[in-house]
Amino acid sequence: MSTIALILWLATVVIGAAGVVIAWSRLRGLARIAARPVPPATTIPPLSIVVPARNEAHNLPRLLASLARLDPPPAEIIVVDDHSHDGTGDLARAAGAKVITPPPLPPGWLGKPWACCAGAEAARGELLLFTDADTAHGPRSLAHAVGTLEAERADLVSAVPTHRSEAMWERFQGVFHLLLLIACRAGVTGGRGRRRFSIGQYLLFRRSAYDRIGGHAAFRTQVAEDLAMAARVTETGGTFALVATPGTVEVRMYPEGVGAFLRGWRRNFRNGMSAAGAGGNSELIAVIGWLLGVPLSLTAAVVLTAWPAAAAWSLAYVASAVALARAQRAVGPLPWWGAAGFPFAVGAFVVVSAGAAIDHLRRAPVQWRGRTIALPPPDGTEPHR
Repeated sequence: MSTIALILWLATVVIGAAGVVIAWSRLRGLARIAARPVPPATTIPPLSIVVPARNEAHNLPRLLASLARLDPPPAEIIVVDDHSHDGTGDLARAAGAKVITPPPLPPGWLGKPWACCAGAEAARGELLLFTDADTAHGPRSLAHAVGTLEAERADLVSAVPTHRSEAMWERFQGVFHLLLLIACRAGVTGGRGRRRFSIGQYLLFRRSAYDRIGGHAAFRTQVAEDLAMAARVTETGGTFALVATPGTVEVRMYPEGVGAFLRGWRRNFRNGMSAAGAGGNSELIAVIGWLLGVPLSLTAAVVLTAWPAAAAWSLAYVASAVALARAQRAVGPLPWWGAAGFPFAVGAFVVVSAGAAIDHLRRAPVQWRGRTIALPPPDGTEPHR
């Protein structure tokens, strides 16, 4: 037996066991949140929905149709047409939304915080829901979210989205999104720090809490502003809560293809990796050690014709795939065979993380929706576009 193979197998057993425990613990906490009996609100305070939109004409019809079916309804829907050139504003007006156009993007701002800030200034609601154009909302989603806000006496509520998959490659995304949930400790909502699952596609604020943390203006250079805002809420004495009810908010991210998916998440990971901290990254290493160690160990056993070991690692692979197929129900109605190909999703996660780390270290500009924006250097001075 090869010494290298033996070391690989022993390391996989030790690290993988830790990874299994960590993944189970995090996802079990999320399941408890999903099963929490929270009565939906029958009436809601004046609530404004703010949708930042830049060239989103292909997404808005589905979103606005879902918002029109909300029960109870919001006081207003504001679409912030961020200088689109595809008819986004006209489409939103035709659907009955209030449309505003913010001033040109100033130096030192990312586009989404700028658009959200403009929408918040125009909103008149006591509650503010920021949501993205690529989402669709269940009819009772607002009732459940506001019910959670009231039951938990929370200042900010976010939601675990249900991922819609249509193309073949999208059906392999489940494990990728499970890793995101684990990295952000999705089953934990209390405590300090940024390690909690909060997503910019669904941020329901009390206006008082939003103003207290400085609104989006305080996060103008944050790519992962959702994580940073949730952290600031708790750091300033507020409470964060999470909704994990399937169908609250549905999303299809990056339908343009695998390349757009990898580029988009590489951008999103830039702040997220630092937010995870040493503890979070150590946990991820253990989970990835399990999910990559098993197929690598199986491959090594086959190459070395160590058939008893190959049989054992084959069973470990099947058991891992079954566990992941069950767990990925938390992120969407994804087929079991997508989980069976989990090494591909884990490999994509590693590649995206490495690219994001490189971008973060070299302070690479953020590119999105036809804009190239330089981030402020570490000394905090404002860059120019």
